[in-house]
Amino acid sequence: MELALETIRVLRRFKNAVLEGPPGTGKSHVVAAVADAWKQETGRPLAGNGRGRYAITLHPNTTYEEFVEGLRYDDSMAAFVRKDGFLRNVIGEAIADPGSDFLVLIDELNRANVPKVFGDLLLTMESSKRSIWDGVRWRGGMEVTLPYSGELFSVPSNVYLLGTMNTTDRSIAPLDSALRRRFGFIRVEPLIGDVLRTQIVDTDGKEAAGRVERSIDQLTNLNEALRRCLGPNAMLGHSYLFGVAATEGSTADANDPLAPVREAVGRGGIAAVFWLEARVLDGGSHNQLNLPDVDESRGLKGIVDAFFPMSSGGAVTTTRSQRGTHDKVEIRFEGKRYLDNVVRYNEGGPNYKLYYQGKTSDNQKFSRLAGTLRLDHKVHVWLRQPDHTLELIILDRSDAVITALRSVSVGPDGWHERTTGARGRSYGVVDLAALEASGKAAHDVDKDEDAEWMVWRYAILPQLIDTATQVGATELLAKETRNAWLEAAGASDVADRWTKFDQFLASLSLAITEEGYGLTRGLTVVDIPVRAAAEYSAPEASDEPNAAEDDDDSDL
Repeated sequence: MELALETIRVLRRFKNAVLEGPPGTGKSHVVAAVADAWKQETGRPLAGNGRGRYAITLHPNTTYEEFVEGLRYDDSMAAFVRKDGFLRNVIGEAIADPGSDFLVLIDELNRANVPKVFGDLLLTMESSKRSIWDGVRWRGGMEVTLPYSGELFSVPSNVYLLGTMNTTDRSIAPLDSALRRRFGFIRVEPLIGDVLRTQIVDTDGKEAAGRVERSIDQLTNLNEALRRCLGPNAMLGHSYLFGVAATEGSTADANDPLAPVREAVGRGGIAAVFWLEARVLDGGSHNQLNLPDVDESRGLKGIVDAFFPMSSGGAVTTTRSQRGTHDKVEIRFEGKRYLDNVVRYNEGGPNYKLYYQGKTSDNQKFSRLAGTLRLDHKVHVWLRQPDHTLELIILDRSDAVITALRSVSVGPDGWHERTTGARGRSYGVVDLAALEASGKAAHDVDKDEDAEWMVWRYAILPQLIDTATQVGATELLAKETRNAWLEAAGASDVADRWTKFDQFLASLSLAITEEGYGLTRGLTVVDIPVRAAAEYSAPEASDEPNAAEDDDDSDL
């Protein structure tokens, strides 16, 4: 049965009804449909249509004095005077017009202290206790004496109270049984699949429905997974997908943390790009960077050989020199050329180190710049020039940057590794073809795709995270912990739905991750870097702490 007609039937039977369900299911919008169909269904005109002065939204500070009657300050009289509240004003109109019906919307019903706000109304609002118009006067019904005016008060039978209530919000108390038995409760479910698609076409047009075509399928898929895992009250409303117009004006910039690298490579002449995640650099000047070397026992590649051949002052070193000696490399950083930086084996490590100890032609020291801590907790990216000197680009040491670098360090000429241990570091060699291909994805964002992205990024996903957080199920949304959660809950049969949802978000360059520790641990939405979706949607192997840490962890 159509929701509006069902609501009218319940209202006529109980005089009072509540539309309850997850947020975004269009509960408040049902009022307009009820008002439009009222006369045809009941044969009576509707003078109060549940909008404007016939609607109120309750909140924690709503009082009996605002809702029924009370003393309020009057500026013109400079004194407190008794004034009728919202509902008594409506009831006054209804008593004066017995030939018409009055629909009253009470939005967010359970956000206020309802028994306190309704007060005397609780005794008079039941269908069997309403006063009835006999053609001459109102008669019968339960009457109470109002505390401020001392007048007798009853509710006429032509007043219909329609409340709305979100069932997801656990921060508010449920309605008590005394109030619940005075209302008929109507469950409002999210629209799904073809029904939702048809409704969007009817409301917004075929173009709008096409704009959110994928989202219709994925919201349906997500709600089925949520119903199975967390129950019907955890589902998300369909209203997010209505009114989604194409983006006007500028679209969102792609999340491209590698833009400085792309720009440098785009100038041409770059022979290779390799990189290393750094923590705190060694030495009093913080200018010594530990370089992971080949570890055949663990099957790990090293980054040391990527520095060769290297040159400084025109002298080229093609391969590593024997231990006990050092090799020199010229590094350009922020427009300055620092000669005679050193790569050598550190006997005290044991491991290889890059020493940023070079000097410019006017004797400016790289170590002095490094001593400002500018190189600590960064990702160091080196670009090999045709003359085997290096250009250094420093990027923020963030998950987005490292994920973006990993995503282009694949292919025939690229690779990436991570040192073992809980405090391991990522490093690798960029495949220049993969870097170029990923750069093309950073441009020409479609305005329809941008609109769909914004709906999920700023509306649906925050609501999803809030819902999961309220019910204590954050592990369900984080892919690293989801399978264990599903197994414990006996819901492993919907794992494929969650995988499908992860893949959809990745196609929008979005992901949900869990961050923090203990009581501060929580979910957040992250923007996936350009072409790095696989890094977020594919399973990840955890790094187990190892008592024998890599020797390159001495810069921790």
